[in-house]
Amino acid sequence: MRPFIALLAATLIGLAGRPALAAEAPVGPDRIMGRPDAPVLVEEFASLTCSHCGRFANEVFPAFKARFIDTGKVRYVLRPLLTPPQNVAAAGFLLARCAGPARYYSVIEGIFRRQEEMFRTGDARSTLIAAAAEGGVSGPAFNACLSDPAGQAALDRELEAATGRGVESTPTFFFNGVKVKAGEMTLEEIDAAYAAALKARRKP
Repeated sequence: MRPFIALLAATLIGLAGRPALAAEAPVGPDRIMGRPDAPVLVEEFASLTCSHCGRFANEVFPAFKARFIDTGKVRYVLRPLLTPPQNVAAAGFLLARCAGPARYYSVIEGIFRRQEEMFRTGDARSTLIAAAAEGGVSGPAFNACLSDPAGQAALDRELEAATGRGVESTPTFFFNGVKVKAGEMTLEEIDAAYAAALKARRKP
């Protein structure tokens, strides 16, 4: 049994473990935010239970989105990695996936927005329920999502892909496939990394 599946077996939702699927199965399609033809791809490897990721999401990301994503300069993808409590982070990513591409980031943003309260109260289940509902995943669909073998296997493959790219901590940022920083980025650092990515792209 892979580590991720073992973690899910112990999740607060009370799911049972299951055998792992083939490791060579392809990673699912990206949930891209922004114009698909934007010149710079920014990938953020993040965990929903990482306080640094939560601070970036709540304090820096809105300005980053307005300046770069909404203006067509950047296409953005958040890629999952798990930090303690890993079962909560895994459940959050599964629920976001079940919300579908159009509402994926609604669930992600909902969890980050409630992260500090979740840490303070220890009530992860209520946080997940509220954030999932914002993405249209509620009632019986909530537990069905968390126990879906296909979703578990897809997330497992994404975690393996992160390891394969040498990502060891969250958040970690890549610009056009180049690792720029492990740790939170300021808007000024994003400006500089964007300019460097554009310059590299224009070289013959």
